[in-house]
Amino acid sequence: MVMNLNRKQLSLLITFFSMAIVVLCLYNVHLGNEEKVDEYVVEMMLQEDVEELEKQKEELEKKQEIDPIKSHMAYNDAMEASKGNPEDFKTLEELMEEREAAAEKDDEPTDLSDGEYAERVKEIKEKRQKAKQLLGEKDAKKKEYTNNLAKRRTSVSYSLIDRSNYRLPPPIYTCIEGGKVVVNIEVDGSGKVIDADFNARSSDTSNGCLVENAVAYALKAKFSSHQRSAQHGTITYIFQGKTR
Repeated sequence: MVMNLNRKQLSLLITFFSMAIVVLCLYNVHLGNEEKVDEYVVEMMLQEDVEELEKQKEELEKKQEIDPIKSHMAYNDAMEASKGNPEDFKTLEELMEEREAAAEKDDEPTDLSDGEYAERVKEIKEKRQKAKQLLGEKDAKKKEYTNNLAKRRTSVSYSLIDRSNYRLPPPIYTCIEGGKVVVNIEVDGSGKVIDADFNARSSDTSNGCLVENAVAYALKAKFSSHQRSAQHGTITYIFQGKTR
């Protein structure tokens, strides 16, 4: 069959096959470049994801270090009124004693001798001094209680699929006891906690103060939005116990 072709036809066939070979070579080169580009894009995306996760981890660690301290500071500021000088105000017992002393003075004859009057004044001063000393001891106990609270921290974690937390404040520490409290939560599509209740089975304490604080702060939490209209999860609060 080839013998029947003239030179012009043979030239056309040779040109056609040559162009076909060139096109195939170019196509193979193009595919190789696309694979390299895809690998580069995937590698860049993975690197960006890793950097974003590391950044979120650092922010979470900083928040855990700062937020508990803020909560303790807020509580201590509220306690400042009880840390004043005990001699600046009087106790109820002291006021009652002064009232009784005034009533006795009104009933007594006014012709007391100088010695008797001095003895009565000395007795009243001793009672006042004992009352002030007792008040000072009570105030010292309040300071010790407040300082113990300031040294303790509260760690918070949550379990909610495909959600990230926007606001998850640690409770202001006003409880003496410690322990783990797990709170069941229901979150709507916008990320707001619409219901919260105590999970006794997963918790290791049922202390009323801890449970009330945990549930109250769980209701203040805010998470990222999601297409689900309602979603269930948990928030776990670990309260540090009183230092010995």
